[in-house]
Formats: sequence, structure tokens, C-alpha cells
Amino acid sequence: MRTAASRLLSALVLSTALIGTTMTPAVAATLTPTPTPTPSGDACATPTPTWTARITPTAAPTATATLTPTPTPTPTPTATATATAIPAPTPTPTASEDCASTLALTNATVDSAPTAAPESTSKVAAPATTAEVSTAPTAAAPTPEATTAPSESAAPAPSDEPVVETFSAPEARSALPYSPKTVQCYGSSSADYLCGGGFLNMPGWTVKNHAMGAVGPVSIGVTSGIYQTQLGQTVLIPASGSVNIGGVWGLPMEAKYLGRLQMDVEIGGITGELTHYPDLADTSTHWKFTRDSAGSAKWVGAGTNLNSLDKPAPGSTSVIWVGANGVEDEARVKEVISKMVNQNNAVGAKYVVMQLSPRWDYSNPINNHRNSVNAWIAKTYGEKVVPLSDYLFNGAIYEAGRAPSQADRDAMSVGLMPRSFWKDANDTTHMNASGNTVVGNLIKRFVRDGYTHSQAVQRFDVNATANISVSGNQLTVTGHAFDMSDMYVPIYMGITVNGRWNATLANQGSSNLHAYGIPGNHGYSWSKTLSPGKYQICTVGANILAGKDSLPPCKTITVKKSAAPIGGVMDAPAANGMHQFAGWSYAPSTPSRSIPVAILVDGKWHHVTSANRESPYLSGVPGKHAFWTAAAFSKGKHSMCAVAIESDTNMTNLGCTNFTIK
Repeated sequence: MRTAASRLLSALVLSTALIGTTMTPAVAATLTPTPTPTPSGDACATPTPTWTARITPTAAPTATATLTPTPTPTPTPTATATATAIPAPTPTPTASEDCASTLALTNATVDSAPTAAPESTSKVAAPATTAEVSTAPTAAAPTPEATTAPSESAAPAPSDEPVVETFSAPEARSALPYSPKTVQCYGSSSADYLCGGGFLNMPGWTVKNHAMGAVGPVSIGVTSGIYQTQLGQTVLIPASGSVNIGGVWGLPMEAKYLGRLQMDVEIGGITGELTHYPDLADTSTHWKFTRDSAGSAKWVGAGTNLNSLDKPAPGSTSVIWVGANGVEDEARVKEVISKMVNQNNAVGAKYVVMQLSPRWDYSNPINNHRNSVNAWIAKTYGEKVVPLSDYLFNGAIYEAGRAPSQADRDAMSVGLMPRSFWKDANDTTHMNASGNTVVGNLIKRFVRDGYTHSQAVQRFDVNATANISVSGNQLTVTGHAFDMSDMYVPIYMGITVNGRWNATLANQGSSNLHAYGIPGNHGYSWSKTLSPGKYQICTVGANILAGKDSLPPCKTITVKKSAAPIGGVMDAPAANGMHQFAGWSYAPSTPSRSIPVAILVDGKWHHVTSANRESPYLSGVPGKHAFWTAAAFSKGKHSMCAVAIESDTNMTNLGCTNFTIK
């Protein structure tokens, strides 16, 4: 809330404005003195008058009238009054009517210790009755719960009772200095915990917390000053301390639906704090105004503006967090946010709009309202939007120095924020210190560093790389892929070859990422043999939760037709009906690679062996390219062939042999 220095500045600015301004009251106000009977004899020298000060609002609080001071008869005695009580001593018997006692009021103000009435000061009569202060409006005045100020009408005829001046004081914020390093928070309990708890503190910056718990959108709007409210009845503001003002006009809804309210205000030139706790049974907490500092008591009439002192200052930055309570009324939430944004633009203040954090699981219908409001905020305010909900699901845990637990994953899977950030085991709405710290750091980047929504959401995207290579007819794709949502959960890497989908899990070692603070295993490697031709190879890192898929650049490759494999084969009989084949083979396009050799028996596929044995007799050819195999046969004539395979479209028949098993 406001500091004592800022309150004093507001009061000084207001006083200067009042001195140099001709006031036009919003209600007929005429103060008519009435002579007071004076006791006879020596009683005139030392009278002790008693009187009644009773305030009667007129039927037209917004009518215009001008206060005209009435010359003050100079009494012989000195009447004494205090700001906190109106004296009512016992009248002296045997009194004459030669002396008059008066009560001096300046702008309907009861001075703390008046002596003789000053010049140009209005007065009220002091009849000898017990003092009584009435703050209830007359039947003609609207009730304090009214939502609009009464309509203008003609002023009533003067009476012998005082009528209190009603006026609208100048805007107390109008002379505030440009404040480029001030941030003010508007919202409910989550904003209060964040800003009031010091989590938004920055060196050289001032943080003003105008948020509090149990408030709805309209209460936040009243605090920020987008809804101008007025006193609902005439009130005597005491010289110090508090007073219940009885209610307000100007609310866009019935006061019973307002919820709590706490704000710094100026009423009739007096600054202080206005609080309203309708949920408490103690009625002294309802519409309670507490002065900032002691001064003169003052009557303030119904219809007087309650000027918010919590409005955004020029050059400052507002954190607007509206809708955590009352999101079911989407239209009202949008209205308040829109008006607050317009208000900031009008005074040259910057702003960011918070999207609503996860509070209800996916099964709760209220969650649909939250999603709707969040979508509207993102569409309407673009780069000024803090993507709070997505951030809590994507990367906030890691920035808090934690690894996600199973409880975190379980909570996020049903739409709640990570369990690690819950305020306690039963509070899924408010964040603990760890959650407030990382969210505070996110907001600081927006407020201090000029961070934008686009920059923020880029952090949620999948990070993936793809290295595409071809050797002969062999395609190989390698790289890494991870998602900030949960860096301990491997994600899939999709690979398309001329549009045909393939997928592999990025769960292999990725120690190269550890130096950048990326835990877990996120590497992958995938291969495929291709026939000659052109191919477009594309990859995609599949996103989980918020953010976008990663789309590394595609690459076009050409697989040339390779030279046919070469080799030789020989056969030899073996014991027990066996026959054996031996030989060598390799592909000239990839001479170091050992290739498979298919064995056909009697014209049919029999088995495959690999030409991967030592072949020192192949001078100048790297690698191992010899093979040996055998098969059992029945008695009779048979054939056996060996086929070298470089690819499914590039093969060489190394030779066949006919033999007889006896």
C-alpha cells in the first residue's frame, strides 16, 4: 500500500488544488445561523452552551449550489468543541437572550479547538439540547447500496438545520511524477502473495501491492480507479481514527456481490484507507475509512467522490491479474481488464496481463471459463501477455532447480499445476515460495527486460536437431530431441522419407547436452536402405503439453545406383550328407562394409550368411569380406547358389554349383 511520504504528497497536491480552485458543490448547501438564547447576568460572561449538530442531506445530492459565508456575530464567551465529541453539558438556569453562542465551521469542518469564529466562516445554531450526530440519509436520498448517484433536482428551501457541502475533489493522482521504475500489482490472493511477499522485488524498483485475497473483478476495478464511486450518505470524518461510511454509489453491480475491498482513497480532501469485509459478521469492518493522519473533523456530504489513490502512475508498469475469482462471469472479467488496459494507456503507463493459472482440473466446468478467458487475453493483448499457465507446465520446475516427481506429473495430467508448487497439500490454487519465486522471475523479465509473449512461449517449444547423411544407399539420421515440459521423459522424433512417416524414440545418451543443464537421455539414431533416386527427408520433434513441435530443416538427398557387388564362390562336399560353400564378396561403392550373401538350394531361398570373415587375399580392399556356410541334403542331385546383396535393388549372383549326395 502507499507509504506515508506518498500519502503526504497526495494530500499536499490536493490541498494546493483546493486552494486555487473555485469549488462547485454537487448539492444545495446553505448554512443558516440561528441566535442562541443567552443567560442573564454574569452567565453571559462564562456561558457553557450545549447544541445539536445534525446533518440533513437534501433530496438532490448532485444539484449545484455555492456556499456563501454568513457574517458571524462575535460572542463574549469562547465556545470550545473537540473533533471527536460534541459537548452536551447541563444548561445554566436564569438565562437571558442577550448573548449568542456559535459553532464555527469552515467548509463544514469542526475544528479541533475553535475559539471565536473566523471571518467568512459559516455557522450553525447551538440550541440547548443534547448533542446528536445523524449520518442517515433522508427518505429522499438513495440507499447506500444504490449503484448510481441520484439524479439532479432543485435545491430545497433553507431550513434552520445545517446542510453539508458535497463536492468532488480533484484527482489526487494528477500531479504524480513520472515513475518508470515503479510496478503496481492488481489482483486477488495469488497476486497478493507474489507482490506482497517480495517475490517481485528488483534493485532500484518500487513495488506497490494493490492486491488482496477474496476480491472479485469489480473490486479490483474499483481499487484501480476505473469505476468512480461516491459516498452513499453524509458522514462526519473524525479528526483521527476510523469511521464507517455506510456504503457507496457508483458500483456497476450490487454491493452485496462485490466481495472484499481495500484501497487508499481521498474523500473530501482527506486521505486514508477504505476497507470493506462483508464476509465478516463484525459490521465495524464494513465500509470502514481510516484517516492517514490526524487533522480537523469534517462533515462530507452524500455524493462526494471516493477518489482512488491506487491508480497507475505515469510511466509505471501495471501487473493486471484479474479473473482468479469470478471467472464464471467472463463478460465482467473482460470488461475490467479492458478498462484497466485503457486506463494505463491513457496515463502513459505500461502493463502486462496475466493469463490465469491452473486452478481446477479438467473435469471442473469452471476450467472451461478459464480456458476461454485465457484464449481471449492471448488474442487481445498479444505480446503483453504473460503465459502463466503454460509456463507452470513447461520449464518452471527446472527453473526452480527441481526434477519433476511422479506427483508433479500426476497433477499436470489432470490440469493442475505441478504438485511441487502447491501452497499446501489441499491448496491447488496458491503457490508456495518456490512457485512464487520462478513466477516472479518470469514477470520481472517482462517488466524490467522488455520480454514478450513470443519470447516466453519459445521456451516451451521442443528443442530438436537432425543430421541427415547418406552413404551409398544407406540413409542415416541422428540428433537429439527434448521438451521443457518434462526433460526426463523421452519424446518421439518423426522422420519422413518422401512423405512416408517413420518414428524413433529419442532416448539414447546425450552427454553433450549435460553441459547446458539438460538432464536425461535425448539422443537418437535411425537408418534406412534406399534404392537409387531422389528423396526429401524431413524430421519433427513431437511436442508434449504446451508449445510447438520442433521442425528442423528438411534435406533432399540423391541415392546413386551403386556398382554391382563382386565376389567369387567355390563348393566342396562334406561328411554326413553335408555340402559347403565358401567365397568372398563386397560392394565397390562401400568397400569397407561387409555385405550379406544369400544361399539358394535347389532354386529356393535357404538362408543368409554374412561376408564378414578375414580376407587377406583381397589386396587393397579394406574390411572383411570372406564367407563360409554349409547345409545338409538328402541323397540325390541338388543345386546350390550364392547371391551377394548390396541393396534390395542391387544384387549379384556369385555362382551356382550342381552336386550329388550319395
